[in-house]
Amino acid sequence: MQSNNIPKITTKETEHLRESYPALSHLEAGNVSEWLQERKDQLFEMARQSENEADMTRVLGLLASGIGAVCYAVNPLAVVGGLIGGAAWLWFVVEHSNRTKEIAPIPFVRGNFVDAISRAGDKEARSNYQADHLANTVKFLERQSAEEYAFLHAEFENIGQYLTQVEPGKRFYAYRWMFGWFGKLKGRQLPTYQSMALHLQDVTIDSRLNRSEVSAIAQAQTQLPPTVDIKQFHSPQVDIRDIRQAAEFSKPEELQLSANGLSPDTIINLPLANRANALIAALTKSGFQIEDMMSSQVIAIAGTQRGGKGTLAAILATLSLALDSGLNTQYFTAGVDVYPFTCNLISALKYPEKDADGADKLVARDLLKFLKGLDASEPYSHKNLLLVIDEAMRLLSLLDESDRTWAIQYLLSRFAKSGGTLIIVLHGSNLTSVVGKATAGLADTFKLSVNFIGCVAQSVSAGGLRKINVASGEYFKANPNNFAEPVSGGNLGMIPDWLKIELHPGNGQPDPARTLLKFFPELVQHHQPAVMPRGEKIAPDDAVNQLESIFSKPTQEVEFVEVEEVTISEADKNLILNIVTSAVTTPVSFAAIRNSRKWGEDKPSVRYLRGAIAQLIESKQLKGSEKLGFTAF
Repeated sequence: MQSNNIPKITTKETEHLRESYPALSHLEAGNVSEWLQERKDQLFEMARQSENEADMTRVLGLLASGIGAVCYAVNPLAVVGGLIGGAAWLWFVVEHSNRTKEIAPIPFVRGNFVDAISRAGDKEARSNYQADHLANTVKFLERQSAEEYAFLHAEFENIGQYLTQVEPGKRFYAYRWMFGWFGKLKGRQLPTYQSMALHLQDVTIDSRLNRSEVSAIAQAQTQLPPTVDIKQFHSPQVDIRDIRQAAEFSKPEELQLSANGLSPDTIINLPLANRANALIAALTKSGFQIEDMMSSQVIAIAGTQRGGKGTLAAILATLSLALDSGLNTQYFTAGVDVYPFTCNLISALKYPEKDADGADKLVARDLLKFLKGLDASEPYSHKNLLLVIDEAMRLLSLLDESDRTWAIQYLLSRFAKSGGTLIIVLHGSNLTSVVGKATAGLADTFKLSVNFIGCVAQSVSAGGLRKINVASGEYFKANPNNFAEPVSGGNLGMIPDWLKIELHPGNGQPDPARTLLKFFPELVQHHQPAVMPRGEKIAPDDAVNQLESIFSKPTQEVEFVEVEEVTISEADKNLILNIVTSAVTTPVSFAAIRNSRKWGEDKPSVRYLRGAIAQLIESKQLKGSEKLGFTAF
């Protein structure tokens, strides 16, 4: 009876908020995915209802105003009705504008009225408008509800994975906590699961929890048998390592297990994606957390030599391609020790007539060109891209200092906007050894947005007293400040023995990447040195540089002539510096500087702007060129 005297934490102003959600007992009892989908559907239906009400308000408002304007001579009271209708119409226009920054006075016309008129004669704009139908519907929600729908739409799978690992009684709190951080971070990302788990340690189980409902729902889940055994249709959920279950499957010959684990012969007849799912499930059951390794858009595999970094990169790339046959895998690496999996390979094999250093330098130049192309493309236009950079520090070290700084800055701060996934292999002891002083200020961003994976090397006998370092197959989530140190609770497991059957042709040690390819023979691609056409030779570097200087020479001469003839004002030079330093992305192109809104209506001529930039470069305030763009010192 003492519990009756415990006051409620809920106030009368907030009591209705929890009632607006789907039944929280289902969420706390473990129906996470169903609850999230129900909430998402609920918000969308609320948006549709709000849109219908908005259209009705505008129709009745305009209709009442029109009738009042026409009929005021017959009945003076019509003016009153017209004023009320006009006020309702104006209220909606102002309220909608405050929320969405759009002027929408006409019923059934979404968005800005001026934009709607411009779409009438633009087919491409109309198709883009139709493609954004869902987003335009959600705009009719209140701001917080619209943000919550965006939160669910963008992070549905991640939210589900987070909440299933939270203990009952704290799940709704964790959902609201993640939603709050989603808003704080402007929708860019979610906090890490470790930060949420650390925070929830100080959170108690909700006192408003209806324990009897939660227990009843959980009991119903365990007691209600399915009418169909869905395990036979869903291979990722099948425990393919348990030999005793073989008789329960409709196709036991396809999922039969060997005595030591999974073997290629047991699943080779399954479709490619099903095989990948089965292997991921088997690796996870073995304690190797393959899904946690791919939990970020940028994965950095770091550590010492011969620790198994390249092996893990090859495993992740192979499984990714098996799951998505349309994946565009671009693989850059120094040297010629390459795993034979399907990809667009750029390595020293591409330049067989060059020595090792010369070939690696050309590979580094190819990588720089590829990154420049990504930076110039539209945001999120490469969603099917998987970029793997092995021996990254070796390749970056061969670039000029300015190019190396630009490449590191791009990979650390802007690559994610391409929409692709990056797997980068780093040789170093900590983040500072990778980014250096030239990228000061980016290190914290890099730590938050990158999934660091460390590895462990072990020493084995090479005969007599000689030892060699080989990969142990053990991985962990690494501390960015010390790649050899795992974060708390960051153990990612060890590659199981059944994935160590094949041997590396070089050192004769178990090779998990080549063993994995036995499960995917259609993804094997033996990379051979490129064959140069007869009589063709790779141009030496000095010849390339000479040609580039010849082609750029006339442009430089024109620029110097223009500088002598044009007087440049200090105000314009300061404005150019302001445009470059305030730009979101660098380097800033010549066209972007000239078309900046900061010039107002007095946009400078090409001749004048070239002269001003030339003077800024000469005074060491700007650096760059029209071809590569400009940055400030």
